[in-house]
Parts: sequence; C-alpha cells; structure tokens
Amino acid sequence: MSKELYIATIRPGQTVQEVFLCTQKAELLGKTNQPYLNIDLTDKTGSCNAKVWDNVDQISKLFEEGDLVEVRAQAITFNNKLQLRIQRIRKVDDSQIDPADFFPTSAIDPNVMLTELKELVVQLEQEDIRRVILSFLEDEDFARRYIRTPAAKTIHHSYLGGLLEHTLSLAKLARQVAAHYPEVDESMLVAGVFFHDLGKVRELQCDRTIAYTDEGRLIGHMILGVELFHDKVRELGDFPDELKMLITHMILAHHGQLEFGSPKRPKTIEAMVLAALDDLDARIYSFHSILENETKVGRWSTYQKMYDRYLYRWNGPEKLGENHMDSAESDNQAHQEERVRDQRGDSPMRPAGNAEKANRRPERTDFKEPVTHKLQLPEGFKLGDSEPKKN
Repeated sequence: MSKELYIATIRPGQTVQEVFLCTQKAELLGKTNQPYLNIDLTDKTGSCNAKVWDNVDQISKLFEEGDLVEVRAQAITFNNKLQLRIQRIRKVDDSQIDPADFFPTSAIDPNVMLTELKELVVQLEQEDIRRVILSFLEDEDFARRYIRTPAAKTIHHSYLGGLLEHTLSLAKLARQVAAHYPEVDESMLVAGVFFHDLGKVRELQCDRTIAYTDEGRLIGHMILGVELFHDKVRELGDFPDELKMLITHMILAHHGQLEFGSPKRPKTIEAMVLAALDDLDARIYSFHSILENETKVGRWSTYQKMYDRYLYRWNGPEKLGENHMDSAESDNQAHQEERVRDQRGDSPMRPAGNAEKANRRPERTDFKEPVTHKLQLPEGFKLGDSEPKKN
C-alpha cells in the first residue's frame, strides 16, 4: 500500500482517505457529556489532531495507540489548526506499509551530521575532552542509537535524529561564543554541549511512538547522562578528577534553575553559557514550529500555555505592512480570547508573583514536572525587604 497523501499537504475542506500512525488516543466527554475520541495522527511530515464524534464505543475497539490506521475524514480548521473529523477508521497490517513514511526524521542526513560533529570535536584543544567524546562517537553500537534518538518527546527536535541535530547546532553556537568571549573555554563548553542531553539515548525510546523508558521516568536524562559519562571515564582511565567534576556539573546544571529541574544552578561560566544556549536553541525551534503549524491562515498563533502568550508571525522586512493572507477571522479570534483572559484576570500580560512563576511551566521545552518549593521566610523578614540571597 503506497502512501500518497501526507499531513503537511492536507488543506481545510479536503476529503482525506489515507494511512497514518496513531500516536495518541483518548476517550473523553464533551460539553453535553457525550463521549468522543481524541486522536493524534502522524506521518513523516508532521502530525494533526483528529476527532471521532459518532459510534465512539464501537470505533474505539477497532484500533489502539501505536497502530497504523487508515482513515476517511473531512479536514477542517479549528483554533487555527488543521483537524480531521473522522468518518471511518480501521487498523492496517504493518506489512502493507513502508515504515519510513510514518516516522518524522531530521531533514538533515544523520550520517552527515555525525561526521560534522566528529570533525568539530577533533579540532578541540583539550586532549582529554577530545578523547572521551570521540570514544562515544566512534563506538558503532552507540552511534547507531545516537543518530536515531530524538531530543525530546514533544515540542523541540522531537523526531528521529533530533538529539544529534540539536547537539550539532549547540556545538556550532558554542564555537562562535567562545571565539567572541576569550574567557569562555571552547573545549569545556563543547564537552558540556555533547554530554548535557546524552542521557536521552536511555531516557527515550522510539519504536512506534516516542515514549519514556522506565529509567527515563524514574531517573531522568541528567543522571543517566552522568552515569554514561562516568562509566566511560572509568573505562578510559587517566582522566583528570577536576575535569570530570566540572563536566558533571555542566550536565546537572544545564536546565539553569532549580525549578526547571536542575539539581544545581550553573556555577561556572561554561555551565551558564551552556544553559543559555540550550534554552535559546530549543526556544527558536519551538517558536518556529508553532508559527509554521498555526499561522498558515492569520498572523497570530493560538494561546500557547507553555509560553503564557500568543505568538505573532511577520514576513520579513521586504513585506512590512502586507497582510498576505486573509487573516481577519483568525486574528480576531486571538484578540477575543485575549480579552476573555483579561476579564478573568489570568491574562498572560499581568505581572507574575514568585509563587506563580514557580508553578508555571517554564519557557523551556523538554522537562518533566517542574520542581516547586515553598518559600520559608526568615525570622524578621517583612514584605518589601530585599529577598534573601541564595547560594
């Protein structure tokens, strides 16, 4: 069965009959307490949401999350996003399809990226850092897993090869930053770049869907990355203790803040730069992805809970003032939603207190649940006093 229609080419109003991978399936209740199926469908070009409104109990038994399914549906736009209203759906035998059609992958050849990363590492001045990184990259079994691993389950670089693409991007940025700031050690910063997310090769599994492994959920990629690094150092032998400690610190501090999941905050220049570059690369990818997917009609995205704001797309300096699409309806909807939030008192533009900042999902992309802490005021502390300094 050859696939002819891909999600990226589907347009509102189109009748769709095609095979997709079901990556999420949930039976929910609507406003009238009637059940419906909420489904996420994926192929190599992207994903979209789908709904089943009728015969829910019967249709739900026909397939499971992770199955390949053939659907007949009507494409519509809902909240500025493509959505499929499914009329018929059936499970498809795996032998009838080409798996490469259904798994999103990096647009860049992973072998090309791996070669480029090796060439960058070879140029590093610090011999021990070169040696430990190349010992991973030149391990064929490890490299096979590494070039397939996504950088996250969702949001940024969440596709096969995403971790390598993200790491290579950061390594290039690291070299530029070190060239501009002589006080930043290039070898140390690139070491942090390579090891900061290395634990993702054990945290995530990508069979039919991207999912967390048991040790990924229970331990997390930071600690798993430290284990991988320490095991390799023991295997190599004769590795400087202070260098091992500093690289370990960079792995544990790369989320930047305690409330973002890091057990330590950056305490070296390179650890601080790594956290900033990691956040920058993830945010740029995330913003671009949201705007690409949500502003095909209109200039404004839907409200992005993770970022606590709407996002605006412009078309470059040569098209300033041009509204190249008929965007009035979708843009008005965004403005109406914002007015409702203002009236409720939960506008994303209002000042946020410390408690809200601690409990709000941070503007990062690949964390588990944020760690929150109760604020214990010291004796004699009054509102309006300076906040006590933290370590």
